Amino acid sequence: MVHKAFGMALLASLLGAGPGAAAAEPDAQHQSIAEAATSAQTRCYKHMYRDTHAYAQCLRDLRHAQSDSPLQKLGIEYFAFVGALSYLRVGHLNADQIAAEFLKDYRLTQQQVGISDADLCRTIPGDCTVRLAQTREMEAAPPPPMGLRVQCIGRVCSMLPAQ
Repeated sequence: MVHKAFGMALLASLLGAGPGAAAAEPDAQHQSIAEAATSAQTRCYKHMYRDTHAYAQCLRDLRHAQSDSPLQKLGIEYFAFVGALSYLRVGHLNADQIAAEFLKDYRLTQQQVGISDADLCRTIPGDCTVRLAQTREMEAAPPPPMGLRVQCIGRVCSMLPAQ
């Protein structure tokens, strides 16, 4: 038993980490990202069905508040993408634009954090095989930018997608 513990400590030191550090760090990183994603879901996902702009703005505001914490920021951005991707599957208006926005953003933060696609995908429950395929597909063929137009009825004006 002592020899096994010594061997593990020696292996960890050869890999440049203290005992248990190599295993603990990815778990802590994963947990931090997952907690931020869950918080974003709790606070913002309720807006997606009725107001995609409110959903996106809620997530932008959360991200801005976490700008000093790359792991928290990544969790928020990744959930924003995954949430929009979920609504994109059913053809929800503007979901493709929100997914594209946050895909671009989370990729930059993901690169800064240094987490793989597979590890990041596991921070939010779901089918990672499908999600990663959809991510690659969106990166290969991003949606065209959506133009907007103003429509006024009476004295109430709103922005609508250009047709």
